[in-house]
Amino acid sequence: MNKIKTILVILVGLIGLVACEEGGSIKINNQTSHNVYTEIEGVEYTISGSASKKVNVDTSKKIFLFSDGQTTTDIKLVGETYRIWDEYNDFPQDYTSITVTAGETYNIYCSPTTASVKIVNNSNKTVDKLSYRSVKQFSVGEWFYITYDPPLANGQFAYYHLNPQTQENRFFYNFKVEGQDQVLYSIGDEFEGVELFIDDQHLIVIEEND
Repeated sequence: MNKIKTILVILVGLIGLVACEEGGSIKINNQTSHNVYTEIEGVEYTISGSASKKVNVDTSKKIFLFSDGQTTTDIKLVGETYRIWDEYNDFPQDYTSITVTAGETYNIYCSPTTASVKIVNNSNKTVDKLSYRSVKQFSVGEWFYITYDPPLANGQFAYYHLNPQTQENRFFYNFKVEGQDQVLYSIGDEFEGVELFIDDQHLIVIEEND
């Protein structure tokens, strides 16, 4: 009987050692050349190109034989040249749900999926609108317009995902930025423009003298 009691005490001790794990982590591995933005448990993070960020998250307790310590959490995850692709609906999305296990790290790898254009306003003017169109040989696309409401003020930025060209499908973009009833930036025409492959970004910086 004493031997059985001793075994039980040892087992209880072992269970106590493994029953204390609580909380896991999410690691975002940015494999693009540009920023990735995430929001986890209400906190926003920016991960620079080719960098990683590990974030601790709350989970249920992992209790030996009783609970696996798994918790599902919703996160926002989008990059300047990265988007989550919903294969079921065949559409990009900015949110996803992941299951984190206590004591473990859930790795997410963000590989580039798009190209983009980014506007940084370093002037005292406001940026109201971005216009763009794609141009192929013998084919000029229609203009698309993105209106910023409210307008981009000094120190603010915005980016927009664009379809990248490929070696089999070559084309280029024309861009135009407007603010305060004037054109602040323009590049390209029906004969030349900006070529963007996957993970490429056309950066437009509006300076005070523009």
